[in-house]
This record gives sequence, structure tokens and C-alpha cells, in this order.
Amino acid sequence: MRHDPPVTVLMPCFNGGAYLRPAIESILSQTYGDFEFLIINDCSTDDSLDTILSFGDQRIRVHTNEKNLGQTKSLNVGLRLARGKYVVINDADDYSLPRRIEMQLDFMTKHPEYPVVGCSCYIMDRESNVRRTFRRPTDEREIVIQMLSETPMTHGAVMMDREFILSQGGYNEEFKICQDYELWSSIVRRGHRLANLPEILVTIRHFTDSLSFREKDTQTLDNARTIKANIDALCGLQVTLEDAIRQRIFFTVPELLTGENFAAAESLFREEYRCFKRRETFGDVFLSRNLAQKMTKPFAKLAIAQSKNGRSRDARSTCLSYLKRYGLAPIPFVILLTSYAPPRFLDLILAAYEKRQLQQAKTNANM
Repeated sequence: MRHDPPVTVLMPCFNGGAYLRPAIESILSQTYGDFEFLIINDCSTDDSLDTILSFGDQRIRVHTNEKNLGQTKSLNVGLRLARGKYVVINDADDYSLPRRIEMQLDFMTKHPEYPVVGCSCYIMDRESNVRRTFRRPTDEREIVIQMLSETPMTHGAVMMDREFILSQGGYNEEFKICQDYELWSSIVRRGHRLANLPEILVTIRHFTDSLSFREKDTQTLDNARTIKANIDALCGLQVTLEDAIRQRIFFTVPELLTGENFAAAESLFREEYRCFKRRETFGDVFLSRNLAQKMTKPFAKLAIAQSKNGRSRDARSTCLSYLKRYGLAPIPFVILLTSYAPPRFLDLILAAYEKRQLQQAKTNANM
């Protein structure tokens, strides 16, 4: 009689290269061992299949696509083939810390009202050096409202209820890169709940020749389509795709916007909070603080870019605008102060900040 384990670890793989072996090892060394490890080989042309088969672990099950399908379709193939009630996503270049499955499974069995649970992560570079800590929101209100600007969950760090995800249609195959953001958003738009554990359970590899970096235009468009749908569902506002694209740029590379477009993006985002459908439930105090916190990122990024381009007066004006509208915040205030100093002073401050983040991440990783 076939044993269907409670958990399927799903790993889509296309040319995993040198990162594939440690990714697989991180799963096979989990403290919780009753799982199947389903690897979707998307017609790799390197030695990925040989690497997978070299482990000889009976929990590993390999499915090779007849033709290269891409990540989104491969994920749906995996969801249909999975035998476990719960599906863990682990990308072929990331690795899971030992208690990841144990802790996420414990949460989901105790809290069936959440069909997806994520966690916080370490970010590592090409050489597998931990560079920083990536904290994901654990306040359910923050998870929902973050949908207006970006994904609140890391795809390679989630465990999902397989039947629920399939009942929602699985991953939307119209999305090539940001299929996870669209999936989480569609779940929230339909009134369901998501959760993130506070613990760091996954280490995500991040480098600038990844698929999302190579196809930034596609990534921006995919994100904008999801943002547009989220604004409609969560705020009842009808916006154009151009509005949503501008909002995406506002939070990622605001220095690319003209002054007029930056102001328009800020105005729209404020309107979204004003019209937020769950305003009474979330409370004015939470929404006001959250809006101020969210606005820190685009204003700080713009001010830093202006300062580095020798436009200290503009940087000063940008910081003052933030402080007048949203109150005192450390980062805009520090940038404001450095705008009166030589440009190299800001570089020293930013370098010190990055060094502190790196040291903190390394310390946490070694605990």
C-alpha cells in the first residue's frame, strides 16, 4: 500500500548548476523527514538530472517535462503531481534551514484557517555569503495592506495547502515572473488569510543575473497588473495600468520618475489608504503609521539619488517634504542632515549602515 506523506517539497529546476546540490541537501537534512521531494526537471541541459539522481534518496521523485515549460507551468505540474496535503516550495538555488518543514507544518496543522504560511529569510550572494536579513511582516494587517505595493511573502519560503491552492486555480500562467505575488494577492482578494512565521527558516540567493533581473520590463508589468487588481479589490478605486506601473516604479526606482509623476504616485497611494475598505477594522492609527513607514522608502531612495548626483538642495527638499507630511523618521532625517555636508559623507553613512546590516545578518546566521 502506497504511503502518501503529509508534505511534498516541490522544487522546479532548470539548469540548477552548482547551487542545486546544497539546495537538495538542505531538504534531505530537515528535522522532519516524512515528506516526498518532488523535483520538476524542466528539460535542463546541464548536469542537473545527474546531480539529482546521485543522492539515491527514496524520498526524491523526479518528473521531467516533455518540453521546457518555464517556472509557472512547472509549478502547476508539480502541484498536480504532489501527493502531500501540504506543499513546501524550495527553489533550486536556495536552501532551507533544518527546522523549516517542522515549524511550518506545526503551524499549519494548528491553524487550518491559513492556507499559506511563509517566514523571514536570509539573503545570500553568489558565493553563498549571507548579506542581510529579510524580515517579512507577521501582523496580518500589514500582510494585507502590503499587497498594494509589493509581495509580503517570499515564494521560496512558503508552505501551502495543496488542495486549497488547486481550488483557486493554482498559479496564473499568464504571469511569467511574479506568479507568486499574483497568487497571494488573488487569495487575499477572495477574502482568505495568509501568515508569516517570525523565524528565519530559509536562505534565499539573490544576484543580478537572475530571471527577474534579466527581464525587468516583464517583472514591472506583471507586478503592475497585480497592483491594479489589488487597488480595485482592496480600495474600490479604478486605476489604469499606467497608474499601477507608475506606483511600482515609485517604490522600486523613484528617481526614474519626473517630479510630476512622483507627486502623482504619492497622491494615489495616499488615496488608496483613505479608501481602504477595511479601514474601520484596521484602525486609523495603524493605517497612518503604516502609510508613513511605507513612504519612507521612495522618499529616501529619491533623496539618496539626488544627493549622489550633486543635487543636495533637491535632496534636502525631498526629505523636508517627507518630514512635513509624515512626521519624524530616522532615515529621511539623516539624509537631510548629510545634505549640508560634502557628498562623500552620505556615502560613508550608507556604507556604515550596510556594514552593520551585514554584521547583524552574519551574527544571526551563526546563532
